[in-house]
Amino acid sequence: MLTGANNDGANGLLQIKKYGGFTVIQDPAQAQASTMPEAGLALHSPDYLLSLNDIGRLLVELERTAC
Repeated sequence: MLTGANNDGANGLLQIKKYGGFTVIQDPAQAQASTMPEAGLALHSPDYLLSLNDIGRLLVELERTAC
């Protein structure tokens, strides 16, 4: 879950987790708009809470290990 001014994505995190996915939330302290990441954190403890740059690195690493 990345920066955003609404909380509309927060419930989606619960569904992702329910069906076996993992969740990533951008650190609200580093988000341009912290409402959405904060809403996600209020409902769910993510697998990863990272800066935007670290989210990019995580995605690259996950892609490498999946192949």
